[in-house]
Amino acid sequence: MGMGRNKPAFAEFDLSGDSTLIETEFYEARAKRMAVRTAQGYPMRNAGKALAFSAIDADDADGNGQVTPDEFAVGQAAAAHRGQMM
Repeated sequence: MGMGRNKPAFAEFDLSGDSTLIETEFYEARAKRMAVRTAQGYPMRNAGKALAFSAIDADDADGNGQVTPDEFAVGQAAAAHRGQMM
């Protein structure tokens, strides 16, 4: 219950504003988000289960080193599904 309500928007990760994510941008945004949420008192219980950039980029089989909003959404859906299966 309540799963997924705290999923970040693509725009939170798109630090450059170019509608794609590169690996360094992805991990930088994730680290910032985790730092803010930790400071707010949220436990980071599943941080170790977060999908890697390469897993999200590979979702559309192009593996081009960039993640689009659609790939990001697919990655979030896969992560939510994995969470339900565990």
